[in-house]
Amino acid sequence: MEPGCDRITTEVIAHRFAAAADEMMATLVKTAYSPNIKERRDCSVAIFDTAGNLLALTAIAPIHLSSLLGLVENITRRYPLDRFRPGDGFLTNDPYVGGGSHLPDLTLASPVFSGGRPVAFVANIAHHSDVGGKVAGSESADCTSIFQEGLRIPPVKLLDEGELCADMLAFVLLNTRTPREREGDLRAQIATNAIGVRRVQECFARFGAETVHWGARALLDYAESRTRAEIARLPDGTYENEEVLDNDGVADGIVRLRVRITIRADRIHFDFTGTDRQIAGARNMPLSATLSCVYYAVKAVTDPALPPNAGYFRAIGVTAPEGTVVNCRSPAAVGDRSATGNVLGDLLLGALADAAPDRVMAGCGPLHGLIFSGVDPRRNEYFVDYETYAGASGALSALDGKDAIRVHVSGAANLPIESVEQEFPLTVGRYELIADSGGPGRHRGGLATRRDVTIWAEQARLAGRGLRQSRGASGLFGGSSGRPGVFVLDPGGNRETKLPGSFSELEVDAGTTVRVDTPSGAGFGDPWERDPERVRDDVAAGKVTAPAAEQSYGVALVRGSVDASRTAALREARRDSNHGA
Repeated sequence: MEPGCDRITTEVIAHRFAAAADEMMATLVKTAYSPNIKERRDCSVAIFDTAGNLLALTAIAPIHLSSLLGLVENITRRYPLDRFRPGDGFLTNDPYVGGGSHLPDLTLASPVFSGGRPVAFVANIAHHSDVGGKVAGSESADCTSIFQEGLRIPPVKLLDEGELCADMLAFVLLNTRTPREREGDLRAQIATNAIGVRRVQECFARFGAETVHWGARALLDYAESRTRAEIARLPDGTYENEEVLDNDGVADGIVRLRVRITIRADRIHFDFTGTDRQIAGARNMPLSATLSCVYYAVKAVTDPALPPNAGYFRAIGVTAPEGTVVNCRSPAAVGDRSATGNVLGDLLLGALADAAPDRVMAGCGPLHGLIFSGVDPRRNEYFVDYETYAGASGALSALDGKDAIRVHVSGAANLPIESVEQEFPLTVGRYELIADSGGPGRHRGGLATRRDVTIWAEQARLAGRGLRQSRGASGLFGGSSGRPGVFVLDPGGNRETKLPGSFSELEVDAGTTVRVDTPSGAGFGDPWERDPERVRDDVAAGKVTAPAAEQSYGVALVRGSVDASRTAALREARRDSNHGA
């Protein structure tokens, strides 16, 4: 332990940082204007040292880590530390020069001063539902350049010694379709950083700058050593996997993602050589977004309780060839990077299945997104509703997958129907789990969701984006695949139409309904080894139908109970068939 900072003091400092981040998050969601932030909580907060090392993070969506990596370094590259003043605030969103990962994520960073000099940074990131671009919502998988995706903001001053830069605010608001909502959310971000600055200053005042700096270093060292110890428990070896995107956002046709993971002693290295070149559409990943997925996967298979700071990054190596889907070059479009990120989560955990079979999930059903826009007749005002609908998680070695949940690096909350119908000219006619959708397995994949939404706006437009529509998520160790997702226009009507996996600016009449069936989670282990009583429980709960219980699990039911003799006969016949094959 460093002089002047014992273990107890280090622990107290760590918890002061964590508490400050939690309070920042509470401030952001309670003061935000838009449902996307105050209800869905598509936002995160962080605290850094002046070198850009992450010290504390409260993240609803792990992908936001990517929009924060490199943030401080990019700001200080444009504005040297000696030019900072108390009360300054820097706004950015650009994936290539600002440390972001797609344009709707606006990040605000503020320096923290102690003793007349900057000693730390606080930052928050929030997904704004429109920042301009060719489509409402600023996020369409068919964009072919970042210049189509919205306003690009390098690190610029939004606050100058506590004063709002009115010209910069006006510039940002002029480039969005929903300026009133954007201003409300930006002011919430300003208030959030003010709380963070105050709490971090209190920590420095209580312990002194030298002690806090020593404590921060010790905190990072602890996270590194704990991560290395957990990696060392995994068997040495090389583990490979391949996954595909079923379209590039512009046209159908698979896009290959490959990884080779090497574990040696207390080090782990991820090599994405062999992944396809960057693609035409917006499903490319900036390197920062790929790093977020890697850090998430390591945390998942080592110790999920690891402190979320830069210390555990040190034990991880990454090779991601430039110009590929996982490390794209400007001006590649990146707006739909979270869709690729969720498939990347399956890629990484699938590769690690042999190394840590009790710590990984089978393939997951990624979210599907819809953007509704038009003129709200109730307010005679243009609106944009950006929504993502939860898929489901894959099963684990000892647990069924979770139904209706966002997976991997997408962690935003469900937007309640009451909020949807109050805030926007939309009604939700159906919202339910889809029976038989979970991939069969010894442990079953989570169930997908179905949601029917009707739009009542004038000049109404729809945009949609989804993956896992031509093939479901992959099972593990004999588990079956999940169910693919689908978009359907006018379900059950005379004009029922299956929509493509990605579409934008689809003009529709008021009263049009669109259905979203999300993909489901895959199974883990042979489904014919599932406990028959658990299958019976699934049938009773409406998650599995009786015909599927017999066909997929070899479990026969009579009047709601397991028919033990017929079940045994079904399973014996299957074993004989497999043995003969």
